Amino acid sequence: MKLSVFKAMKELTFLWRRQFPQTLNVRILKLWNPAVCPVSSYVHSITRQFLKEGERRFPKPDHGTRRLRGFRFLVLLFAFLILGSLSNISFAQKDLGVPVREAVCWGTFVGPGKTGAPDTIYLSFGQYEAPLFLLAVNPDTGQMRQFNGPLSTEMGSWGFTMDHENRIYLGSYYNAHLLRFDPKTEKWEDLGQPAGESESFICRITTARDGKIWGGTYPSAKLFSYDPKTGVIENFGRMDPEQFYCYPTAGDDGLIYCAIQFEKMDIVVFDPEKKTRTSLIPPESRKPGRINLIKGKDGKIYFKLSTSDPWFQIEGERLIEIAKSDIPFPQSGLPDGRTFSLIDGSPLRIENPLTKEKKEIPLRYDAAGSFIFVVGMGPDRRVYGSSMLPLRLFAYDPRSNSTVNLGKASHATGEVYSMGALDGKLYLCSYPEARLSVYDPNKPLRFGDNEDANPRDLGPMGGGLYRPRAMVTGPHGNVYIGGYPDYGLLGGAISVYDPKKNEKRVYRHIIQNQSIASLAYFDELDLIAAGGSVRGGTGTRAVEKEAKLILWDPKEEKKVFEVVPVPEVKTILSLAVAVNGMLYGITDNEKIFVFDPEKKEVRKILDLGFKAPGEVSLQLGPDLRLYGLAKEAIFFIDSRNDQVSFIAKPPVPIHSGMAMLGRKIYFGSGANLWEFEIPLEPSNPVEKKCFHPLSILGLIITPSK
Repeated sequence: MKLSVFKAMKELTFLWRRQFPQTLNVRILKLWNPAVCPVSSYVHSITRQFLKEGERRFPKPDHGTRRLRGFRFLVLLFAFLILGSLSNISFAQKDLGVPVREAVCWGTFVGPGKTGAPDTIYLSFGQYEAPLFLLAVNPDTGQMRQFNGPLSTEMGSWGFTMDHENRIYLGSYYNAHLLRFDPKTEKWEDLGQPAGESESFICRITTARDGKIWGGTYPSAKLFSYDPKTGVIENFGRMDPEQFYCYPTAGDDGLIYCAIQFEKMDIVVFDPEKKTRTSLIPPESRKPGRINLIKGKDGKIYFKLSTSDPWFQIEGERLIEIAKSDIPFPQSGLPDGRTFSLIDGSPLRIENPLTKEKKEIPLRYDAAGSFIFVVGMGPDRRVYGSSMLPLRLFAYDPRSNSTVNLGKASHATGEVYSMGALDGKLYLCSYPEARLSVYDPNKPLRFGDNEDANPRDLGPMGGGLYRPRAMVTGPHGNVYIGGYPDYGLLGGAISVYDPKKNEKRVYRHIIQNQSIASLAYFDELDLIAAGGSVRGGTGTRAVEKEAKLILWDPKEEKKVFEVVPVPEVKTILSLAVAVNGMLYGITDNEKIFVFDPEKKEVRKILDLGFKAPGEVSLQLGPDLRLYGLAKEAIFFIDSRNDQVSFIAKPPVPIHSGMAMLGRKIYFGSGANLWEFEIPLEPSNPVEKKCFHPLSILGLIITPSK
């Protein structure tokens, strides 16, 4: 191997680098790489021009060669100084900030103020990667105070109750802690995990006649009690051997009535003295659905099943049908009779039912950013996305580098699950109920469900579709949505919306007992590919073993082919059609499959090579390669040779995707929107050949052939 006389200079350069922290060294190396840094690419081109000019001016092999080498040395120093001064700039990835800073309100309650009188309205808020908090509002003055919870891991609460000493209890998620807030001292206490470390949510908490606090949990449907007098916690274990959710209500008869949700509904009566469990619904009658179970003002327990219309009263082990009008429903409101409600997250409206006087109090609180659930491209070359809990639509304009929170886009309370552009409009489908909305960027912003609203809520898709995970727009002028079913159900659906006729059609069990997790469209064949998932609605267990891929005819609206593309796969996360007409799919077991739609066969199965690939995060790029996202990787697939190439590891984990505009990829990480610019590369997109400044200057010599 022939080495340049400047090898010593190269070694000196790298010895100099060792004096700096590792992060800066990595940044310097990236800046020297023209495939990562556009400025480096520009300096490379200047360097080459300088060297050509030097070769022209000093052609003689004697003293001219030495002068040329000296010239190379000066160019090296010049380039290194420029790139070193830019070491704090990232040219490929950019944090675009937090689009939505709002919290989700899980409930409003009347509770004691500092004096102990029930004169305060409490709002229980949850937020992402920040503690839950209570907002205490004085209904007369509008004064409010925010009390942040004691644990950053406990981000929200589904339960709220009070003990006999007017202290407030919350049952939290995601680690199922029981928290107590004392309005007199304005201090929090963490009472621990009463159902154990296995639980994630406390579904509901209730106060019994003797003052004990009872709670039920997810995912083990456990029941626990806490005695405020003694501080003793008792964990009574599962109330159902198979189901996930337990929602308890304490009756005035000393019994605890547990609503078991969602796959096989049941009501389990727990006797604290005898430690016995009694199931009230026969096994053959236990069906998927919800139970609405309440304690009336008379202290008795009433319930209704979502699968039937009648209400029932529980008397011992008997279920007595009762007219809804005869049930003394509990009333929520202030002691003087005034009622209150929260309007679209803010403001708080207070109304006197006698005088009809109304007052609105705008809410003011400090909140962390809202988690970004999905990102997509709009019809106006803007990047759109949805926050999760609360559902808010936002838009980022790359031309002005500005982000705007557009507010509500659906009557759904969760998040937008899928979106797509069609005829200058943006269609959105949201959880729960797979509610469809349409937004026209060229019209004034005014959310609602009437004809001139924008965004306009078009209502649920129906047919049991609940979590609308994927969308394809365009074929036959329609919107196609695939997703997961309602709680407790198996078998997702493909649904069709015809904008011209304003018609909806839903096709359940397209894949028996499987949901639809991803969609793609073959333009030349006029077929839709749908990737399945063995997972069903929340609260269910899978019965199928392997996810299937189907071809669906959008003209006839029927399935025409079905296959298991990858053995043992549970979910086909993403689908995309390559420029060669082949379908590429990414699975949850980190495989890539290549499917030939004409021959209807799987041509190849590859290892992806990256952990935790994203959902609906594979798209055709501007250079006709497929770009995809994993939690810690941005990659591409070249359909000419099925080569998977790593592009970059993002500085933050990728949680949601995916939008592409030109050479830029947009994704969500937590509450932040990020932009990644695909590096400029040589003309051959498969074999990456990039010049390096040191090689140009003769400091790196490859073996001679």
